[in-house]
Amino acid sequence: MYPSPTQLLALQKTQIDALQAFGSTVFDATEKLAQLNLATTRTILQDGVEVAHNLLAAKDPQELTTIGGNYAQPGAEKIASYSRSAYTIASNASAEFTRIVEAQIAEGNRKMAEAFEAVTRSAPPGSEHAISLLKNSISAASTAFDAVTKAARAASETAESNIAAAVAVASDAIKAKTKKTA
Repeated sequence: MYPSPTQLLALQKTQIDALQAFGSTVFDATEKLAQLNLATTRTILQDGVEVAHNLLAAKDPQELTTIGGNYAQPGAEKIASYSRSAYTIASNASAEFTRIVEAQIAEGNRKMAEAFEAVTRSAPPGSEHAISLLKNSISAASTAFDAVTKAARAASETAESNIAAAVAVASDAIKAKTKKTA
């Protein structure tokens, strides 16, 4: 059984749609990251000017130390916030890529099952054992793919929760350190 021109066109359209979805996801993530970087750079510049003015206005070394300590915690919190935002952008893009790939694989599996059914309908008598073996192989491959996908999702969720916990611990440590120096 050979694919018809209509089937080939449908396959090409599906592939083009997937490429467009990938491109759109990359563009959106890049745009969000660029906006985050611009906003962060603007904030850093504004804060730097403010700190410089305050440091230049200091009357003695004790005041210099106090001013520096006053900006440590907010600066660390801004770094943590930036990291969370950048990670969220990357994580969302990764989830979208995963969704696109999984949809493509599901569609490919569906089409392969349809083609396999068409072949089995026209299979010669006596080939039932070979067809059964092939069906079992396809089923095992599908099950293995599902297991790998679930494991990858679990690993991603674990990594996300570990990163969130690490950021929380770092933020708490910075707050505690800042309170001690103040």
